[in-house]
Amino acid sequence: METSASETSCPSPSSASLDTEEKSHRGVIHAVFLLSAAALADEIFLIRLLSIRFWPHFVPMIVSQAMLGFGAAGVALHLLRERIEKYPRRVFAWLIILAAPSFDLAFRASQRIAFDPFLLLWEPGAWPAFGLFFILLAVPFFLAGGAIAVPFSFRMGRPGPVYAASFAGSAAGAVIALAVFPLVRTESLLRIPLALCLAAGLLFLREPRRGGRWGRRAAWGFSLLLLLLPPAELSPSPYKDLAVARKLPGARQLAARYGPSGDYRAVYAPGIHVAPGLSFRFAGDIPPQAVVFCDGEARGIVPAEGSIRYPAYLDYFPSSLAYRLVTRPAVLQFGLRGTEGILAAAGNGASSITVVEPAGELASLLRNDLAAFSGGWPAPAGTEIRTEGARNFLARNSGRFDLIEAAEISSPSFTSLGIHATGETFLLTREGVRSALSRLSDRGLLSFSGWLKSPPRESVKILATVRLELERSGAAPASDRIIIARGWGTFVVLARRTPFTEEDLLRARRFCEERGFSMVWPAGRGSVSGGEEERALQAAVKRTMEGYSGDRSADFFDLSPVTDDSPYFYRLLKPGKLPEFRRILGSQWIPFAEWGVVFLLLSLAVSLALAAVCLLAPLGFSRFRESAGGAPFAAYFSALGLAYMLIELTWLKIGILILGDSIRAATAAIGGFAFFSGLGSAASGRWDAPRTMSRRVFPAIAVFTLSGYTFLSLSADNLLSSGEALRTIAFLASLAPAALLMGAPFPAAMSRLSVSAPSSIPFAWGINGFFSVAGASLASVGAMWMGFRGTVIAGAALYLAAGALYPRVGIRKGGE
Repeated sequence: METSASETSCPSPSSASLDTEEKSHRGVIHAVFLLSAAALADEIFLIRLLSIRFWPHFVPMIVSQAMLGFGAAGVALHLLRERIEKYPRRVFAWLIILAAPSFDLAFRASQRIAFDPFLLLWEPGAWPAFGLFFILLAVPFFLAGGAIAVPFSFRMGRPGPVYAASFAGSAAGAVIALAVFPLVRTESLLRIPLALCLAAGLLFLREPRRGGRWGRRAAWGFSLLLLLLPPAELSPSPYKDLAVARKLPGARQLAARYGPSGDYRAVYAPGIHVAPGLSFRFAGDIPPQAVVFCDGEARGIVPAEGSIRYPAYLDYFPSSLAYRLVTRPAVLQFGLRGTEGILAAAGNGASSITVVEPAGELASLLRNDLAAFSGGWPAPAGTEIRTEGARNFLARNSGRFDLIEAAEISSPSFTSLGIHATGETFLLTREGVRSALSRLSDRGLLSFSGWLKSPPRESVKILATVRLELERSGAAPASDRIIIARGWGTFVVLARRTPFTEEDLLRARRFCEERGFSMVWPAGRGSVSGGEEERALQAAVKRTMEGYSGDRSADFFDLSPVTDDSPYFYRLLKPGKLPEFRRILGSQWIPFAEWGVVFLLLSLAVSLALAAVCLLAPLGFSRFRESAGGAPFAAYFSALGLAYMLIELTWLKIGILILGDSIRAATAAIGGFAFFSGLGSAASGRWDAPRTMSRRVFPAIAVFTLSGYTFLSLSADNLLSSGEALRTIAFLASLAPAALLMGAPFPAAMSRLSVSAPSSIPFAWGINGFFSVAGASLASVGAMWMGFRGTVIAGAALYLAAGALYPRVGIRKGGE
């Protein structure tokens, strides 16, 4: 059969239609990419913004808001499916347009809601304000999640490529957030997701041609105007140190720096003369000072002209005892404490000073911005600042130090009372202390100092860790190699690998007598009267030094050393003891509760309750039960949500050790999982056969997850001593195989549902989103009480369970 030239040159209607449809699908994929980037960037920025207003314990709640918004969007699409399926592109376009201003407006509105999170556990009246606050911040994720779910639910593209675009956008959002932090003021961060969402909306301003095109243009223009408004003012909690300092007469901000590590501000006020724990024997003057804040919490003190005139008060803390036992030491300090730490070392004749400070922003603030106030950088010739993680430095550096200081391991401020119990502290694990001891010279001292609590907690826990590691290294008995001194509310634990001599002990006792401190170990007479708190400390120290091994089940606090597998040094109060603790102390229990753990568990409980309501309520008047596959359907998508978050967030926590800080770890873990899962989603159509998924893909996910974790665990010591590039490559390589395959199960199941039960797709999106909320909180709970290893095993087991359920997804009752 012959064909004329005119017929071949002119496209048929069907080919033109296909071309238009292909362009339409590309637009959807581009929009999903931008929306996902905006949502992930907003999530990361909210972590910073709410850490300034409150504390880092709000991080689980932020993740909950994001995923609850996504889950609620799926439920809403399920309930409104019959209306939406008539105009899916119109709904898609409107959701994008409405999501753009919500990133900015929702946060502005939330800033006007006054509520105290510490009232939630005993004041019912605090819950409505908290609920409104929570819902407001969930609105952007609801709109963005709804927009991303529409293409899945109404066949606006193949599930694999659409889900791949979502993952790729999330990876891009993580990278964009990291790049933007040092370039944009903290108050203006939310303009980035607004701009990304505006770009997504721009793709749909012209189509569809009917259904409110001019309305969408007007809404898009309104959102554009938000970029011209001044950013929302940050209002820290009245309990935050920065809020208190700003209220002082004459308070003014001297300088500010912002970046991935935090929001740093230096504030001066004539009334600031801060020296917590100072000996009452000090008779001099405390000079004017500036306080440096990180995310609203006091991070250090900068004495005015401290580099010109040595602040004598620095010699009247228990921590300065170390300088009486070593002369002209080579000093290593972990963390910049303003300039006080460097000034104390330089003033006591240190031959060299090395400070390991991961936050380059803080180092720049102190060295450059506050130089005029401080009188210049202290000891510029002999001071080196290393911007890397503490464990990375200890592994990479082969030098020896005469004094290694880890100061302020506990704080006098309200924020130390368990707020950071959910934070990883790899320096204070057994492996961290072991690394520090290995870097001591023959006469070297390891010093830990901080604020005493009643009953004793951090002081005893670090003592137990040091004693255990000394004895493990053969430096026994540890009792001859440890000195503990107590001041007015502060303590110092000094340890070295060789026994202290009688002359050393005499110097220590003389120092304590001159300063009005007391020797807690070895027991000796001091100037501080033996009150109840001191007797409790002495009893706890004696029991720890003697290696008490009796029944500890009745103790309220867990003071046993922690390891890298569960590096939660500040997780002290046993959860099972909380009701009894509250009963004994009555209304006085609040300062003793570990609020980081309390809010984590509270977040988990609230999220599960909301998920139950949002998922179960629609079943009463929907046709889900008839078409989706019933319990296997719900269990499958629940398992996917839980498992993905358990594995991803555990990798993030391990990455803090390997990569040196939480920001790099978050970017590598979130971005890495999203990128490789996106590749897996794009290829999911090749693997979606039930036999292939159940017998190959899901078992491979479990195997690659466990092998990747094992690789990181066994190679951690070697990786820590490697360069940043090699560590990053190894970290990404460890997660890549599992993450690649983890991108396949969701779109593969969506493809099955699109054929057998398309009406259940939004509900599947909702289930996955809601149980991702639980997975985010459970990842932290598991890491604290099961360890990283146990949490990863749980995630792998859930994927195996999902694999067993996959063949039944989308099968109606009766086998249809």
